Amino acid sequence: MTFPARLFALLILVVGMAFAVLMPATQSHAETIYVDEANPPFMYRAGNEAAGIYPALIRTIFLHAGIDVDIVAVPWKRAIENLDANKGGVAGIYKNLERQKKYFFSDPIHVERLMFYQRQDAFSDPGDIDDLRGQTVGVIRGWSYGDEIDNARKRGVFTASEASGDEQNFQMLELGRVDTVIAIAEAGSVWVKRLKLDDTVTRSTEPVRENPTYIVFNRASPAISMMTAINRSIEELRENGTLQRITNEVLQGASNY
Repeated sequence: MTFPARLFALLILVVGMAFAVLMPATQSHAETIYVDEANPPFMYRAGNEAAGIYPALIRTIFLHAGIDVDIVAVPWKRAIENLDANKGGVAGIYKNLERQKKYFFSDPIHVERLMFYQRQDAFSDPGDIDDLRGQTVGVIRGWSYGDEIDNARKRGVFTASEASGDEQNFQMLELGRVDTVIAIAEAGSVWVKRLKLDDTVTRSTEPVRENPTYIVFNRASPAISMMTAINRSIEELRENGTLQRITNEVLQGASNY
């Protein structure tokens, strides 16, 4: 190869390397995010698709961040098991001390209001978890309700009756097999309406807790390197009103679920 030819080849190589550096990094695969399959209107399975507030928020957040995502609806217990096994992330999860040791949390994506539901003929309008002392309380299997409620359960303030989802808990409440159900306000409204419990069940005046929800990955996951981009996306979409607009749109359609 002559000197001019070698010089030209070197120039092509340098230009190619510079172009590669300037090009944005691309994903080799979509990140898997698990959600609960039975918690409408927040997250549920609709046919073979994940539907509800959190899947809608996640799709928008990841699209805005330029990250491919595959959202999978499974039983909540399995979602947590997959998270622990580092098989993907989870969305719509609460933060507590135990989880912070194992998982890497995003910025909050939503705030849920936990309410107490009781039969109208035995309604006491409980305002604090200690007001449930001695009761049997319907909860969802595998859920954490935040440190305060979780610790009250461990202390034996109430006896937990575990169900696969809110629907089963409200059915148990209607039958008198539990005294109280703890449920998110919007989810409780869905099931009271669907099960035609408006004249049978009522909810506490004030929420017992207001819990932010998050996207999390196992601390051993390489996906945590994307959290800066995910948090930037969350912040921008919150500031321009997109996250609230999506939430409102899904809630407006919840009556069709």
